Amino acid sequence: MNMSEEELTNAINKFTSVIKPKGVLDIKFRLTPLGIREEEFYMDIKYIVPDDSVYLNTSTIDDRLKWNNEIRYSIKSYFNADVIINSTGISSESYYNKQKEN
Repeated sequence: MNMSEEELTNAINKFTSVIKPKGVLDIKFRLTPLGIREEEFYMDIKYIVPDDSVYLNTSTIDDRLKWNNEIRYSIKSYFNADVIINSTGISSESYYNKQKEN
C-alpha cells in the first residue's frame, strides 16, 4: 500500500495512540523522507510520560529500543513503509507542554 507522507503520518499517529506502551501518555513523531525510495523515512520519536514517571528517573535506553523496534516493525508490517529511527527521547508531560508553548 503506497500512501502519501501525510496519509502515512495520519495512519501512524492513530496507530501509535493504540499501541503506546504502558506508562506512556503520548508518542510524538516526525517523518522526513529519505529521498531514495518513496516509502522510506527518517523518524524522530518522543515519548511523553507523566511528570512522576519511573521512565524519567531510570536509564531507559533498553525500554526505548524495545518500543522503537516495535513501532518500526509494525509500520513495516501494516503500512509497508521503512523507517530509520534517528532520534528518540522521553519527556515529561509538563516539560513537553512548556516546549510546545514556545
